[in-house]
This record gives sequence, structure tokens and C-alpha cells, in this order.
Amino acid sequence: MKLKKFNQEETLKYWDTKEEIDIPTYQFKQGDVRGIWVSTVANIDTPKGLPAQEYQKYLQKLVETIASYNLNTIIFQVRPCNDAFYNSKLNPWSRYLTGTEGKDPGFDVLAFVIQEAKKYNIKVHAWMNPYRVGQTALDLENKNIDDAIKEYVDTLDDLNFAKKHPEHLVVDGANKIILAPSHPEVIDFVTKSIMEVAENYDVEGVHIDDYFYPYGKIPYEREEKDYLKYRKSESEAFDDWRRRNVDEMIKNIHNELTKLFNQTGKKVLFGISPFAIYRTSNKIREDGWEFGSYNSASALQCYSELYSDVYKWMKEKWIDYVVPQIYFSFERTDVTYHDLTKWWNNLCKKTDTILYIGQGLYQMGSNEFWQNPEEIANQLKFNCQFDKISGTIFFTYRDLIKGQNEIKDKALDTIKELWCK
Repeated sequence: MKLKKFNQEETLKYWDTKEEIDIPTYQFKQGDVRGIWVSTVANIDTPKGLPAQEYQKYLQKLVETIASYNLNTIIFQVRPCNDAFYNSKLNPWSRYLTGTEGKDPGFDVLAFVIQEAKKYNIKVHAWMNPYRVGQTALDLENKNIDDAIKEYVDTLDDLNFAKKHPEHLVVDGANKIILAPSHPEVIDFVTKSIMEVAENYDVEGVHIDDYFYPYGKIPYEREEKDYLKYRKSESEAFDDWRRRNVDEMIKNIHNELTKLFNQTGKKVLFGISPFAIYRTSNKIREDGWEFGSYNSASALQCYSELYSDVYKWMKEKWIDYVVPQIYFSFERTDVTYHDLTKWWNNLCKKTDTILYIGQGLYQMGSNEFWQNPEEIANQLKFNCQFDKISGTIFFTYRDLIKGQNEIKDKALDTIKELWCK
């Protein structure tokens, strides 16, 4: 059927064309990923401060709820802020577990989630943030940067890399501390943190989301010394230097995962979940897949603003799968679900990369573009017509819980109708 605007007869079209959008009948495909992100940062999906036994009961209920939707994959956030939801020799126990960084929660959370997931044949991917150190903005009105950094890192556990190596920190435009992406020691540490999980836990994959260079842009002057020190040549532009920093981390992780497979036979997938707009195309439509998607020219782009060249990583085979965060509706006017999804399908066809679509379940009922209770169901049906789409991942777990709003509740019912026949 042709997709129409919600409660209207007008059909929706692809960007800047008269081509109508087809919504086929949903086809349940065996082997497709039906996933959910479980966010631990700021306790979005998980509690803080519970006794071990109560925490385990919460996790058991979490996995049971996920299984009730016939989901088969959990993307579990295990390293939200330079810390750990697993027994680590490199990172301290997370403050989002007990309320105190470094305090043992009494059990290995990741190991427990994996154990519970296996009861329902659900696979687990370990989701990690590479650079983020803290969510708290520094007070730079009353302190200089060095003093503000010292005051913050003094609150961290002694095991925290940021406390041991304040020389490897930088403050972003939102005045939050991150690990400096350009420092070789940071690339090595992030890689070792990821490999610690890949080597010691029965995870299907390791996963990095969209937080590379931060949305709160780092002012040039805060990286100028590093740029002058670490650039390849005087002709390497600042933006290219930033992208290369992230490239080197991604390539390094890929190389270590490849080495693990060659030495032990253990295959751990490497996945990236980028912001949905790689670049905005200024080229003719026939060339559009390579140069960017069709959307408003003013839209944020991960290539130029987050300095993440995911297309390069796909071409170089540094990653196994990609999950673009297409948290947009069909009816939004500046950026649309259908145009982005079609573009990513074409890109993955060209690069032969596994593609899952990141879908914004959390958006249901949130604003004027998300009032149609069938929005998510229509997106799932729309995906069926593209040969490279191998599944979907919803953000985020708490949005599987009914009672938040009527539109989301209806959407959850529809998802169960599609997936739990």
C-alpha cells in the first residue's frame, strides 16, 4: 500500500520527488535481529544502589520482558563513563551500579545478563562508550580548566584511567571531560578495555554508539597543542586530523579482534551505531548514495560534526555491522525515515556491510511527528522491501514498559502482533 499522512489522504513522497512510499506486508524473517539497547548511563534503564539479590531480580525481569516481545538481541551498555558493569582490571565498577565508583556490586552484572539471556536464546552485545569520562559539566566560570579537571578526577576511583592519567584528558564544549581522542595512549587503553570484554565474556559482539567526538564540540584552542603535536604533516587539516584520530581507534580495535579470531577462533562482531546522517548530499541523485543522504542541508552530519567517517570504516571492512540511529518519522519535513533508510541500504549494498536499523521507539507520542500509533509498525514493514536490512534495534529498554502514553502503548501492542504470532 502507499503510505499516507496520519489521518489524511495525501500520500508521502521521497525527498524532492513525486515517488510515493510503499509499505509492504510485514514478513517475519528467521535470523533477523530483533534487538533492544539497554542504557545504563544515568540509570536510564537500570537501577542504582540495590542489594545484589534485588538487582539480579531486576535484571531477570528485564530479560523476561525483552523475551516477551520475541526480541533476540540485547545491546547492553557495559562501559558508560570510563567505568565497568563487569569485573574489570582496567576500569572501576560503575557509579551507576552502587552510587559509588569502584564499589563492588556483589556480582558480575554482564556475566549475569549473559546467563539470563541464554535461557531465552537471546544474544548479548557489549556496548561501550570510548571517550566519555563524566556527565557532570565543570565549573569553568570560577575555576581554570586545570583546577576544574583536578577537582573532578579527585572524585574518581583510583583505578580510573582518567585519574591515573589526567594528561590524557580534554574538556569539550559542554565543559565535560573526555579522553583525548588524539593521544595514542588513549587509543591503546580504549582498545584494551574492549578486548578485555571480547576475550573474557560470551558476547556475540562489541558495540560503539554515536559518541565519538562529542556533540558538545571541543573548542579548537583546547586541542590546538595536540593538533600541532600529533598531526601527520603541516598540510593535514584540523578536521581531517580529528577524523583520523577516530579512524585509528576503529582500525586498532578491528585489528585486535581479528588477531583474537586468528589465534583462538573466537569471532566477536564489531558494530557501530552512528548518528543517522553521515553527510548531506549536494550531488546529483544518481550519485547520492556515496556523497550523502537527501535531507535538509542544515541537518547535523556525523562526518563533519562528530568526526566519524563510518563510510570509510565500512569500505575498509573495519566493522562487521552498522546500526544507523534513524530516530526520525516518515512525516518529519527536514529529515525523513524513508530517505535515510533507503540510503543506508544502498550504502551497505555497496560496501557489503551487515545493516540493522536503529529505531526510535522512545519517540512514540513525544511530538507532532510521532502521533501515529502505527509509525513503528509501518517502519518495520517498510524495512521488509530492502535486501540489506537484517533486523532492527529499538532505543531503549524502558520504552518496552507500558503506561507512558497511549500512543506508545498501542505501538507496543502492534509490535507484539508482528513479532509474537
